[in-house]
Amino acid sequence: MKNSVIKGFFLFSAALGAIVFFLFTQKVIDAIREQQRQKVDLWVKSLNLLIELENPQEISFIFNEIVTVIDFPAMLTDAQMNPSTIRNIAVDSSKGEAFVREFLEKKRIELDAQYEPVAVKLDTMVLQYVHYGDSDLVKALRLAPILSSVAAGVFIVIAYFSFSAIRRNEQSLLWIALSKETAHQLGTPISSLMGWIELLKTASDNPEKQAQIIFEMQTDLKRLNRVATRFSKIGSKVSLKEESVNEVIASMFNYYRSRIPQMGKSIELELNDAPDLRVPMNRELFEWVIENIVKNGIDAIQGKTGKIAASVGEEGKFVCIDISDTGKGIESKHRKDIFKAGFTTKSRGWGLGLSLAKRIVEDYHKGKLILKHSEVGKGSTFRIKLPKSA
Repeated sequence: MKNSVIKGFFLFSAALGAIVFFLFTQKVIDAIREQQRQKVDLWVKSLNLLIELENPQEISFIFNEIVTVIDFPAMLTDAQMNPSTIRNIAVDSSKGEAFVREFLEKKRIELDAQYEPVAVKLDTMVLQYVHYGDSDLVKALRLAPILSSVAAGVFIVIAYFSFSAIRRNEQSLLWIALSKETAHQLGTPISSLMGWIELLKTASDNPEKQAQIIFEMQTDLKRLNRVATRFSKIGSKVSLKEESVNEVIASMFNYYRSRIPQMGKSIELELNDAPDLRVPMNRELFEWVIENIVKNGIDAIQGKTGKIAASVGEEGKFVCIDISDTGKGIESKHRKDIFKAGFTTKSRGWGLGLSLAKRIVEDYHKGKLILKHSEVGKGSTFRIKLPKSA
C-alpha cells in the first residue's frame, strides 16, 4: 500500500508540474503574441497616416522607429500580394530573382496560415497588406511543454524503475536478514539445550543438579516456542492485552542473568524501582523488543564488566521505558541509520534487531522507539513509549 501511495505521488507531482508549466508557457506565449499584434497595428496605423500625409520624413520614422524594432518575421506587400518590405526573413538573393520571388510567395502563405494579414486602406480601397508570424521565441516556447512533458515522462520512468529496484533490493536484504535472525534466535536456545544435555549426562548421581538442569532445559524449550510464536505473528494482526511492564522487563532480565556468564561477561542487569504500570501489549512480541535492546547493550559493552539499567515512568498518556547501557555508544553519523533494516556496525551482525523492534513498537503497539541519548565511550539510552489504556 505504501509503495502504491509513493508511486502515485510521483505520478501526480510530475503530471501537476507538467500542467502548471504548460499553463505558464501558454500565458507567456499569449503575452508575446499580444505584443506582436500591437506592433503590427502600430505599423498599419502609421502606414495609413503616412498615406494621408504623404510626408517622406514619416517614411524614415516608420522604418527606423517601428519596422526595425520588430523581432518577428513580417512582410509588407502591395494589394496584389507582391512583397515590398521584409523583416526577419532570411533569403538568399544570389540565387536569382525567380528564386527570391518563389521563396517569398511560400513565406507569405506560411505567415498567412499563422495570422490573417492586416490591410492598409485608403478609405475602402486596400493599398497594402502586412503579413506576420510567430517569432523564434514563441516557437521555442510552444515546444517547451512538449519537451518538459517528455522529460517528466522520462523522469517518472527512471524514478519508477529505480524505486522498484531499490525496493526489491531492500526486500532481498530483509529476507536474508530475517533468515539469519531466525537462525540466530533458534541457535541460542538450541546451543543451550545441547550444553544442558551434556551436563545432564554428568549429573546422573545428583538429583538436585538434574532438577536444575531440567528446569533450564524447560526454559530453553519455552524460548524456542516463543521464537516460533514471534515469527508467526510478524505480518499478521495481533491481539493486545494488559500486561505489567515491570514483570515483562524483569522476566527478560532474569533470562539473561543465567546466560551472560556463558558469554564470558559479568554484566549487571538492574530494574529501577517503579510503580507497577500496565499497558496493552502483545507479550511475545514486546519481549522480543526488550531482548533485542538488551542484546545490543550486551554486545556494545566491550569489556567483561558493565551495566544495563531499565527505568519505567509515566509521561502524559504514555508509559516510558528507558533502557541504558554502559557500552561504546553510537557515533553521531550512524544515529539516523540504526533503525534501518540491514544496517549494523557489528562485525557479525545482520542489522535486523532494532528494525524489528521499532516495527513491533510502532506498528503493533502504536508507540514510539527512539534513541534518547548516546555518547561515544559512555553508552546509549533507548526509550520506548507505549500508550496507556484508553
